[in-house]
Amino acid sequence: MKLMKHYRQHASFYRDLWIIALPIALQQLVTSSLNMVDTLMVGRVGVDAVAAVGVSNQYYFLLNMVMFGIYSGGMVYFAQYWGKKDLRNIHRLLGFTLVLGMGLAVLFTGMALFIPEQIIRIFTNDQTVMVLGAKYLKIAALSYPFMILSFGYSMGLRAVEKPKFSMIASVIALTLNTVLNIVLIFGLFGCPALGVVGAAIATLVSRVVEFILVLGFAYLKTDTMNPKLSVLLSFDRSLINKLMVTSLPVVINECFWGLGTTAYMVIYGMINVEAISIMNIVNSIFNIFFIAAIGVGNASTVMLGKKLGAGEKEKTYKEAILFLKIGVVLGVLSGILLVMCIPVMLRLYRDFDFSTLETMAYVLIIFAIGLTFRFINIINIVGIFRAGGDTKYAMLLELGILWSVGVLGTFIAVKYFRAPLIVVAMIVQFEEVVKVLLGIVRVKSKKWINQLV
Repeated sequence: MKLMKHYRQHASFYRDLWIIALPIALQQLVTSSLNMVDTLMVGRVGVDAVAAVGVSNQYYFLLNMVMFGIYSGGMVYFAQYWGKKDLRNIHRLLGFTLVLGMGLAVLFTGMALFIPEQIIRIFTNDQTVMVLGAKYLKIAALSYPFMILSFGYSMGLRAVEKPKFSMIASVIALTLNTVLNIVLIFGLFGCPALGVVGAAIATLVSRVVEFILVLGFAYLKTDTMNPKLSVLLSFDRSLINKLMVTSLPVVINECFWGLGTTAYMVIYGMINVEAISIMNIVNSIFNIFFIAAIGVGNASTVMLGKKLGAGEKEKTYKEAILFLKIGVVLGVLSGILLVMCIPVMLRLYRDFDFSTLETMAYVLIIFAIGLTFRFINIINIVGIFRAGGDTKYAMLLELGILWSVGVLGTFIAVKYFRAPLIVVAMIVQFEEVVKVLLGIVRVKSKKWINQLV
């Protein structure tokens, strides 16, 4: 009865949350599921192949984090401008972020084409992994410009509460990616068995298709995310300056968070190649059970930003608390579900040694315990603080704890105490606990609430 009363009191909130969060969560589910399938298929080639694709994708991950920072900074303004129904300024800011994104994509693609071995060497000294990783990277990097453009328009569609279109594009493209992986990795229907090269070609083709679909949906199916080129390129200095003040901490946050996550991969490599393979698989499985957090976190950015843009500060605070409560419930449920699914997940990798599977199981349990804390942190940092323009605190919280507790702690544990992967995984999750404690204090202070437009 209490639950029904609560739902009736907040019916409009849950309706908006459902409309925004569900397509984003489904898109993330498809992405994470197919990434896990990719890892599973490449795993049939061998442990070295899994490690090669894993470390190659860490390079893409860095680009992705930089771009997520730029677009997330834009989302702070997109959401608040959407609260005022100011489409022109949304489109102008989108254009500026797209130009920045293309510049970075060209840079990352060029480096991957000309110095792939040097890039892979950052993560591992294993010669086999370096050779395989360089082959994969040179082809997959050609997809970066297409990914950047579709990513930008997808964020714009989320800001104007049209996330279903980018979800549909991702479902189609990533399904195509899986089909092509099966054909090209193993050489079906008369095609040669290309191994990791086949996986790279599948990634490139699927990203191009996704780009075409996202642009098609934006311009043919909406009247809110179909800006003319002249509007996209009509930069306004004062608007850009405002964006940079708020966005720069977000960009720094995402860049150094990406570097921190990459540092973890380097530290795993200090243990052995097996640890890289295990964590590549664990992360792909973990991301499936983290989808609800992605959906709710992104929805909180849009919904809270929209409320602030309309000047409803007290309602914004109450909804922020409600988002955190939802995060706790979903985090606990997702963690329990992950633990229950571990035996099924391990059977998918039954070709691995028993000791490898045993370590993987323990690491998955540790990550499952940490799920609730990660749910709260993504809602706080990506949703609440950024929606209110409190990006500096979000940056300090994220990076300060990541590097001082997580990266430094795991490095010392491996370098000087030769800690096993299970201990390293515990330290990684402890980082999330510290961030939760400091983040909740900030939320209750209400210092994050700022009306920017």
